[in-house]
Amino acid sequence: MEMERSVVVTCTGCAMFVFLPQDRDDFICTKCRLVSLLEEKVKGLETQMSTLRCITENNVFRHQAQAERKEDSEKPGQAKMKNGEGNWQHVTSRRKRTHVPTMEIDVRNRFHPLCTSTSTTAENDLEDPSEGMDQKETHLIRRQGMHSPRDGGSTTTIPKRKRRVMVVGDSLLRGTESSICRPDRETREVCCLPGARIRDVTERLPKLIKSSDRYPFLLLHVGTNDTAKNDLERITADYVALGKEIKEFEAQVVFSSILPVQGKGPGRDRRIVEVNAWLRRWCRREGFGFFDHGMLFQEEGLLGRDGIHLTKTGKSIFADRLANLVRRALN
Repeated sequence: MEMERSVVVTCTGCAMFVFLPQDRDDFICTKCRLVSLLEEKVKGLETQMSTLRCITENNVFRHQAQAERKEDSEKPGQAKMKNGEGNWQHVTSRRKRTHVPTMEIDVRNRFHPLCTSTSTTAENDLEDPSEGMDQKETHLIRRQGMHSPRDGGSTTTIPKRKRRVMVVGDSLLRGTESSICRPDRETREVCCLPGARIRDVTERLPKLIKSSDRYPFLLLHVGTNDTAKNDLERITADYVALGKEIKEFEAQVVFSSILPVQGKGPGRDRRIVEVNAWLRRWCRREGFGFFDHGMLFQEEGLLGRDGIHLTKTGKSIFADRLANLVRRALN
């Protein structure tokens, strides 16, 4: 009797069939689910490896730039000594004169290589984050990098104005305020909007960014709530609308990838992976930075019981990653 009620259901992934009490068109067997999760983890590991590789390349570039600056600062002094030794004139003792050196004055701007390397380091500091730096900011950095006084004048230093930092997103940002704002509470702010979606952030941004802010740094973490019900087309359209709104502020913008969830079904897991892949390509095309967390927060002990919010340990790791991102962007 029990066999007569069973229905043959075919897996959509491997075409294997099983007997179930009722027919299902979207049935996926356990093996296919495991394979899908393994593929996602492999993609996350590849992304982390590429991020580490970029960080290593940036560190090597910094060391090379520092070495070049040190060599350039030492070469003019050595050249002066060599030129000076070859231009001494000998005066006889009958006129009671001493050796009078005739030295050439080096009028080159030996700080020019330092200005160039400083602006280049500022532009290439982040993988993701500095990709959003436009030509206007690069011009400002080169213009304000080094000022040499005129002959006979005095050196004047223009104090740099601190950039404002805004971190905006959903409830996953709750608890990250201390790590992000501790270095400078006057210019840094975390805006946590519980239950916020992409459209909510788009509507709230004009009230958060001030017209007096000069090239602020804006970090956005939103999209987790959108993946619960909306499809990929609707989510990408909301991101595009948010990008148009952001470009009105002339800010350095970085998008944080959507964190993985647990226990919400393979459909939502697949949607999060698709949105993050699209978000990476879109940020690169639009000139925004993209900070990818990969599958780091899928490890055991980082996600809470609801499968969405982070535990105390996970929140600490998340806050430190965002704080380090802000520090690298400002330096």
